[in-house]
Amino acid sequence: MKKLISTFAGLLIAGTLFAQSLTGYDIMKKADEVPSPKTSSSTATLTIHSKKGSDRIREVIMKSKDYGDVTKEVIVFTTPKDVAGTGYLMFEYAEDAKGNKKDSDNWLYMPAMKKTRRIASSGSESEGSFMGTDFTYQDMGDRSLNKYTYTLLGEASVDGVMCYKVECISKAHTEKDPRYITYISKSDYIMRKCEFYDRQNQLHRVLTCSDFTTISGYTTARKMKMENVQTGTWSLIETKNIVYNANDIDDSLFTVAALEKGRIR
Repeated sequence: MKKLISTFAGLLIAGTLFAQSLTGYDIMKKADEVPSPKTSSSTATLTIHSKKGSDRIREVIMKSKDYGDVTKEVIVFTTPKDVAGTGYLMFEYAEDAKGNKKDSDNWLYMPAMKKTRRIASSGSESEGSFMGTDFTYQDMGDRSLNKYTYTLLGEASVDGVMCYKVECISKAHTEKDPRYITYISKSDYIMRKCEFYDRQNQLHRVLTCSDFTTISGYTTARKMKMENVQTGTWSLIETKNIVYNANDIDDSLFTVAALEKGRIR
């Protein structure tokens, strides 16, 4: 019995030491490797809250498909009439064997102008407001692990969930928000919260993920709120009608032609 107890105690200690040995990069790598569905289809309500207290409501359709080396995603606004048909197409490329990642390809279609334009995946344009929201174009895609350095700052509770608190600093130092602190759940490595700091190291924006549920085995946040603490504005995405791994998402939907012809419904 004594031998069994000592062995069990040793396993507990080993487990604790392993947990303590995780670095900030290890945690972010695990978060990046959380399984995701091959396809995703949903609708969402987007609320844009101004500093004067008024709200603008948008409805969107979102679809994505993972092709292995690239994930293609499209977002199309359906209401109100002044933005209906506006679409955003994004190709996010997977990392290669050396951990390098090709910059994403992004297109924005504006039906009022009947014109599609490329959106740069880096630089000032990528950091601009996405359709008048507090989200940026950069926020809509994935951030490459190799473009940041990581430091584990400790642990913190977010809505009762214990999280790793990881500081992420851009190696380029040229971004509008070159530093952010993200809160990654210890139980499933899903992000619960993220704080973005500007070049003066002042808190700029706070992203909060909530209303979590499990759909087809995937942990999903149905609400994502980005608050600009410097301006008092915020934007809320409330996702509905979520379907994962459906087989009826046509490859042709992830094209500029599909955006321009209004095929995505």
